[in-house]
Amino acid sequence: MKTSDPFINAYYEFKESVDFSRNGILPDRDNMISYLLMGVPRVPADDKLSPGSLVEAIDQRVIILKAVFTELNHDAEEDFLDKGLKIYDNAGERAKTLLKETEQ
Repeated sequence: MKTSDPFINAYYEFKESVDFSRNGILPDRDNMISYLLMGVPRVPADDKLSPGSLVEAIDQRVIILKAVFTELNHDAEEDFLDKGLKIYDNAGERAKTLLKETEQ
């Protein structure tokens, strides 16, 4: 689904790449940190050259990953969803911390 919003397009592009037949799996925090730093999924902030665009890109990635995780596991228990969403939040914060540490 193409829209005029690059962020929404990035969401749909990533969502289409996900295997929705496999659900009930919590994300691995360390893998998520790596993906966030490597640029997976690609987001609009990746094309910006401004200071802070790397942090913005991580935030955009986390939003997309959390949305797809929630859609994929929509029938799961609330505790499972909360645990998964916290893993994404934690991975995002750790990835941003690592970025800041490498800037110094």
